[in-house]
Amino acid sequence: MKILITGGNGFVGINIVNEIIKNTNWEIVCLIHKNFDRIPNHIEKVYELNDNMIFDVIIHAGGNPSSKSCINNPESALTDNIINTFNILEFAKRTNVKKIIYFSSCEVYGFAKDTSCEKDMLYSYNMYGASKVSGEHMCSAYFHTYGISIVAIRLLNTYGPYCQEERFPTIINKKFKNEEVPHFILSNKTSKRWLSIAEMARRTIFIIKNMPIGFEVFNFVGDENLNLVEFINKISDNKKFTYEYKKEEIVGYHHEGNADGQKFKDFENKILYENK
Repeated sequence: MKILITGGNGFVGINIVNEIIKNTNWEIVCLIHKNFDRIPNHIEKVYELNDNMIFDVIIHAGGNPSSKSCINNPESALTDNIINTFNILEFAKRTNVKKIIYFSSCEVYGFAKDTSCEKDMLYSYNMYGASKVSGEHMCSAYFHTYGISIVAIRLLNTYGPYCQEERFPTIINKKFKNEEVPHFILSNKTSKRWLSIAEMARRTIFIIKNMPIGFEVFNFVGDENLNLVEFINKISDNKKFTYEYKKEEIVGYHHEGNADGQKFKDFENKILYENK
């Protein structure tokens, strides 16, 4: 099987690359913008696509992953997320790719007060969320019009190797590295489900191996429902720290959302039962 991974240098992409290398014999090609040292040398890297390239599956993990960046520069949500997703879908249509994994976000739920599930209405409170809603709707359209089976994965609170600099897990690790007893300014007291990036990659491979026909959406969330203090304790191995609460006031940006992951669990259990 030959896989194209867009954004292979990114947090999501590189962890999927490493998981595929460890657990399959699939051939990987990474579409990248910058040639970091993250991708192993034996993996093919390309900077643009042409219609002579043939793939069995596309994992579309490229784009702007930052809500704050898209708030400050909404045009990047348009060019990096919406237009790039359209271009990938068009490439798949032209080259007869029949399976796509599209990485979305639980920010498509907006300021949901309750735990969100896949059947809930989608609301855009910033251009990042809007770009992911747009991407999902385009994916649905390309299945119904052109027959490309697509799974949209809505990520929530992922952490692990190569996590982005602005993300809370990276901030935690840096502060413990640089300060004897770090002090944290926490934005909320709510509990959220945290998902390790390794588990995200494992689930992605499981979906590729058991790809449903059609357009499908899954929340990818962790089993542990932790508030920020509990999460600091988890990834610091209960080291000593201090903290205070101060809500971060950025229009269109929020931290309180949570999501339910039962739909993927049911899908996985069904496949495992059928394969007994």
